[in-house]
Parts: sequence; C-alpha cells; structure tokens
Amino acid sequence: MNAHHDNTLPAADRCASALDAPQAIDGGDSLTLLADKLRPLADSGRLDNVVDLLALASDLVDLLDAPMVEKLGALSEQASGAAWTLANAWRAAQAQGLKEAQPPGLTGLFQLFRDEDTRRGLALALRSLQGLGRQLRNQQEDYAAP
Repeated sequence: MNAHHDNTLPAADRCASALDAPQAIDGGDSLTLLADKLRPLADSGRLDNVVDLLALASDLVDLLDAPMVEKLGALSEQASGAAWTLANAWRAAQAQGLKEAQPPGLTGLFQLFRDEDTRRGLALALRSLQGLGRQLRNQQEDYAAP
C-alpha cells in the first residue's frame, strides 16, 4: 500500500500509449492480474452488481443538487424532531405509569379527558387518523374500476 513509486520520469516516458499496461511489482502485467481477479466475479455475475452499484452512485450524484439536499435536510430535521417529541412523551407517560400503584379505573380515564393536554393530544391523534383515512379514500377512488 505504501510501496515506493518512481514518479521521476516524465509522463510521456511512463506510458507510451493508453494501451501499455504498467508492470506489476512481481514483473507481471497488472491488467492481466486485475482481469484474473475479476474473472470469478464476472463468471458468477457478481461483477454486474458492482457495476450497478457504481451506476446508482453516479445517478445519486446527478440527482443530489442543492435544492434536493436542502429538501432532504429539512425532511430529516422534521423526522428527528417528531421522533424526539414522541420519545419524550412516551418516556413521561411511562414514568408516570410506573409511579401509579394500579392503572386508572374508568373514572380515572374520564378524569384524564378533563385535562386540556389530553384533549389536545387526542385531537392531534384523531386528526392524523382523519388525514390517513382521507388518503385511503382517495387511493380507493384512484384505483376503483371504471
């Protein structure tokens, strides 16, 4: 890896043409050695996967322009914020539940409905479910038989 390379020769003297293969350390043709190492991959079809992966990486580089990167950044920020909020709410509810000797009874549950934060959370959950239902209805209409 850290082998010494003689780079003192001018570029024209190093390689007379693009088809001249440089010599490997052991004196063999380096392109032949590379072809020998790639032969099992090509025979098994796994080299196609490597080429597909390189094509995918190239496509991603082409797609990831500045506006797309900004959109992905904003999306990841929103997702991490939502996950943080849900995790905090879950931990708080779990801690409160562990403090209680027994789960609340029916009257205790109705008392929770008096709390403004409980109603706000339920409204958020119900609105989210309403939005999901609306999307499902639209999908059914899109895929309904004519």
